Amino acid sequence: MSVQFRTIFFLLTCFCLQSAFTQPAGGLLEMSRLSSVLSETTREAYPDADDVMIDDYIQVRYEADGTSVTWDDTLIKVLTQKGRDDNRSIRLHFHAGYGTAEFIFVQVIKADGSVVAVDLAKQSQVMIDRSQMSSNIYDPQQKINQVNIPALEIGDAVRYYTCRKIFKARVPNTFSDFQILEYTSPIRQACYEVNAPAELPLRSIVLKSEIPGTVSRVETALPDGRLQYQWTVKDVPQAFREPAMPSLHTVMQRLLISTVPSWKDISQWYWKLCEPRLALTPDMKAKVAELVRGESESAGKIQAIFRFVSQEIRYMGLTLETEAPGYEPHDVSQTFENRHGVCRDKAALLAALLREAGLDAYPVLFYVGPKKDHEVPQPFFNHAVTAVRKADGQYLLMDSTDEHTKDLFPSYLADMSYLVAHPDGEPLQTSPGSPYTENLARIKTSGKIAANGDFTCESRIQLQGINDNAYRSMLLRRTPPERELFFATALKGLVPGAELHRLEIQPADLQDTSRQLELNLSFSAPDILIRNDDTAMLRLPRLSAVIGYVNFALEQAGLEKRRFPFKTQVACGVMEEGSYELDSAWGQALSLPKFTQIDNDCLRWQRELKFIRGVLSFSNEFSLKTVEFSPAQYLELKQVLRSIEANNRKRPIFACLTDASEAPPPSPAELVDAADAVVL
Repeated sequence: MSVQFRTIFFLLTCFCLQSAFTQPAGGLLEMSRLSSVLSETTREAYPDADDVMIDDYIQVRYEADGTSVTWDDTLIKVLTQKGRDDNRSIRLHFHAGYGTAEFIFVQVIKADGSVVAVDLAKQSQVMIDRSQMSSNIYDPQQKINQVNIPALEIGDAVRYYTCRKIFKARVPNTFSDFQILEYTSPIRQACYEVNAPAELPLRSIVLKSEIPGTVSRVETALPDGRLQYQWTVKDVPQAFREPAMPSLHTVMQRLLISTVPSWKDISQWYWKLCEPRLALTPDMKAKVAELVRGESESAGKIQAIFRFVSQEIRYMGLTLETEAPGYEPHDVSQTFENRHGVCRDKAALLAALLREAGLDAYPVLFYVGPKKDHEVPQPFFNHAVTAVRKADGQYLLMDSTDEHTKDLFPSYLADMSYLVAHPDGEPLQTSPGSPYTENLARIKTSGKIAANGDFTCESRIQLQGINDNAYRSMLLRRTPPERELFFATALKGLVPGAELHRLEIQPADLQDTSRQLELNLSFSAPDILIRNDDTAMLRLPRLSAVIGYVNFALEQAGLEKRRFPFKTQVACGVMEEGSYELDSAWGQALSLPKFTQIDNDCLRWQRELKFIRGVLSFSNEFSLKTVEFSPAQYLELKQVLRSIEANNRKRPIFACLTDASEAPPPSPAELVDAADAVVL
């Protein structure tokens, strides 16, 4: 073949590819048809919306190798100041190792129909995504293409036409995508169109959380032998965000598509990607021998190696991978020598060291967030951990990125999706959750209440699971004076005027995660009794009201009802037992409240008071048994919280004995039928 012919052939090939990927310069939307839609989209028609999606036309063409081009023409009308603020800046996120993202044009359409073009040369900028740096990660290929629209006003519409090109598929020879077909803005109309090669058709197509009557689908065999899939979306109502809800893209109406045959294919792909990186050096083998010396059981070996990787390998890194950016770990020898790496580096290193110790260990792709839709295999994960296969075939997960955890696998990663990298392939699985009994704060309290109401108290607090992890991490970030201030502030919120006298933290070395975190403190407060000359009412000081992760888990349970699940992330609780010795001047209990005990599938709340021979003893438990409340369970939760609130207003009342022989204290049996005292 002559050089001239090869040149002509190359030019013709480039022309054909360009023609296949070229779209009309004026965009995909029929603006003449949309002018009436714009005029009828008003604040009166959509009183709860800040903006409205008038139309969004997306065309995707992918090839058999997984490369693709996506054209997207979007038209949004702004109705409020917030809508204006939200749309004055438009961002396209992309990874330069996989593709590009560019704006073809951006326009502002005024209320009179005039069109103002945004000068992209002046108003657009491609920059490195700096948000990653908060996690000690720097990937110069993680980029943002941003356009600013200073001329946008309330009542205007903004139109932007973009092109995304993927020149490298995450998993070679596959294509995956998902589209959110419902959002926090109303959608008047949208179209999603996929053009596929006959040799790589879509294998999985699932529409989740469907809103009946809003989505239609058509499939067509094209004259050139390719396949076309088209979804048309019309009149989708506005959705409203709820506190502590799962990520929008996992609960709203959404479309998932993929050419990947199964999750096992992704599992095998990731194993082939990681396996060449797991080779150990002689120094690494010697380190494993040192770590497991004297350990005959697997559990001891795992703990020793995990603690080394967790605490001695810092979580940070510069990511410059070329084969599979964001997935590919560095050689474990490099991570070992540098003593730092990102999650996938630490996960691979831990797996390699465990394998050297004779354990069946593997790197794991993990998704931090709501469970993935298992029906459609897709390679979208955001974290990496490690797994050891046990004798029964189950996996023991461990996350070495958390430098302060006592547990191999922190409980806040429960009920999430993971995929083990395995030569034979593994299915998508869900991380096990630890029961609330393994995530308790246990408090033992004793104190004295003087005749004038002054209060002194000592408490021992033992923290397990998530409580250990959360409080240990918090304490490590604070200086000793800041630690004392934290607890002193909490005590003042519990008892007005409280003063912290002693705070002892064990272990003294908080990096020693082999020992459970324990706090010992003593404090005092003046005149905690609400009293007159004859009687006194006590607002029971309970440290369990201010100490324990569970107290923060329900902070966002303000809505009366919900459409979406309520996520608490962790099953956990707090249990307190205590006794307060009252001065003999208050030696008679006029009223001890009775409490409604609560114990269901989601929550446990119990409280009990006893007064015997001048000592008021109490026990209290508040535990969440689940990590997620369905909307129906949330309604029950709200009823339970109202009951707890009513119980918390109940107070014991004591009589003043001017003469110690005046009346003996009542027996426990006499107190059973005592009337409740309630603070309204």
